[in-house]
Amino acid sequence: MNTPTLADLPHVLDPAVVSGLAERLVTVANATQTSMTTVHDRWNVLGDTEVFHVTGAEGVPRMLDRPRDDAQSFAESLIAARNALYEAASSELPDLRSRREELASRIGTVVADYTSAEEAKAMADSTYWSTRSSGTDPDVAADAALGRSSAGTTLRKAQDALDTLRDDIDRLRRDIEDSEDRLASRLRGVSGGTEVYAAGGEPLRVSHTFWGFVENAYPGAPAAASTSRTLAEQLTYELARAAERRIDWLATADEDSVKRWMDAHPDFVQAVAFVDPHRAGDLFADLASTSTAASNGEWNAGPLAQLLALAPLVVGNLNGIPAPQRGMFNRSGLAQALARDDLDDETRTRLEQLRAVIEQRGADFGDVDDADQITTLTHGIRTDLGSLNEWARGSADLQSALTSELERTGQDKKTAVVLVMDWDSGGVLSVREIDRPDAGASRLSQTWQGLHTVNPDAQLNAGAHSLGTTMTGQALSDNPGLVSHVWFFGSAGVTPQTGDELAAQIRSGQTELFSTHADDDNIAEWGRKDWLGSAHAVDPRDIPGVERFGSNGGVVPGYGSPRGEYGESTDSHDAHNSVKDEIVGWTVGPDGSPMPIIEETEKFGYLDPSAESFKHFVVGLRDALNSTGAP
Repeated sequence: MNTPTLADLPHVLDPAVVSGLAERLVTVANATQTSMTTVHDRWNVLGDTEVFHVTGAEGVPRMLDRPRDDAQSFAESLIAARNALYEAASSELPDLRSRREELASRIGTVVADYTSAEEAKAMADSTYWSTRSSGTDPDVAADAALGRSSAGTTLRKAQDALDTLRDDIDRLRRDIEDSEDRLASRLRGVSGGTEVYAAGGEPLRVSHTFWGFVENAYPGAPAAASTSRTLAEQLTYELARAAERRIDWLATADEDSVKRWMDAHPDFVQAVAFVDPHRAGDLFADLASTSTAASNGEWNAGPLAQLLALAPLVVGNLNGIPAPQRGMFNRSGLAQALARDDLDDETRTRLEQLRAVIEQRGADFGDVDDADQITTLTHGIRTDLGSLNEWARGSADLQSALTSELERTGQDKKTAVVLVMDWDSGGVLSVREIDRPDAGASRLSQTWQGLHTVNPDAQLNAGAHSLGTTMTGQALSDNPGLVSHVWFFGSAGVTPQTGDELAAQIRSGQTELFSTHADDDNIAEWGRKDWLGSAHAVDPRDIPGVERFGSNGGVVPGYGSPRGEYGESTDSHDAHNSVKDEIVGWTVGPDGSPMPIIEETEKFGYLDPSAESFKHFVVGLRDALNSTGAP
């Protein structure tokens, strides 16, 4: 077990340095204002007509009025900045520094106690097991058992102290970040004396003072607060931090205020999915530390109890917290939705189907928090809650077949399948565009990051169908090294940039990508037609390093037995089996004209358990557990 070191302690700004900077600002402010006032007073001599009188230049004596006012405003802004720095240096930073010093003094003792207890427990275990033979003196055996029990108690206490130390270090890190954010926010709010004016008095903007593009509109100015983030990343960061603060408020505000705010902001439950999973986990742990749960595990007091009662989906949609907790909050949110009296029949039916799937198949997908391998599975176009039953059945079939294969081959491994349906894949008219896959990729990225945060040792894999391959490809390119193995079925294509990035990941060994397209699937290729304006015209099978696998019917080696098993041909674009009207012949109508004979025909989908492509998928996942893969 990794133990904390001094290097794990976050840095705290030295209050003396911050105070010194604050005093320097005061010195600059005083000097600026004094110098400008002196110059202005001397310039005012020009106001004496006996000293200066030029027809047409009557305004000259007032030319320094604005600079004087600007200098005063600038000096006031420096004082405001000084006050913000001084407040931090005199109140927050000393406390944070004191906490850091206290943690530094604890690390050595706590780690030493844990190491000693761990060694003592190992020795006590060894002694205990050495006395288990029949010839051992009973008193010696009893003493060994007592010693083992005592060593276990001591180790548990040392472990608790170590966990507490880790929690305190994490809490200090968050408090330092919050303190720095507050200081930065106060400093960003400081303004004055920084406007630029033309000779006529009108304010100038950057477009007036620079032609064309420049690297920095204000050369020589201080760098941005975060030079390591792009504008999009900074915006995401700020929105996530705002979401965290709002969750804190929702957990403690009065009931009526929470209900009013949630009614006014129904989309907030979706926004919380973009909170950084590590921070979401820390936030949940903080809320849990001041909450209590009943014997059945449900929160009945404290901030989590309030969120469970008033805003359950706010917690249920957080990535980075344990799956059982997410399940508890999401079930509560679903129950609240079904209790509403303003649902239309279609929405109510779909929500009831969702509840039935959760109740009937909840255990069929595996335990993501304890799995050695986690596989996400996602859909293509024209898929929503109306298709939940077939996709839930397909996900359960995958988990069942994979579990059977692991048992048959003697692999003591645990797997889980995560069905991803929280993205809008649209319909036929939008299949050529990239906006929906891009939006879905952002959500899938957060899902992957959350799974990895809670279960960092699990191997992450992915399977995707149709336009879902476009979306998954985008997410893969955004998260190099996170997902080990990926399978694409009937792909609608990926963008050229994504294709290049996936090829680079394959070359570096960060991921392995497999792709198939059945000969009888005459739909998927239309998503890749560049002459129709497709934004994702690259067939993933053509990406260097991608391995093709079969879906036209054939034996899958290693499935079901060492010799393998035959898999059916996929004869449609569907992911699962379907029944379609098909012309099977012709006849003559009453008027003598030809008439088609139409019969309902079962079609095999890519992910039907009898399909060749499905069996390749299962064998691939089984074998992937024997590889190192991505972290």
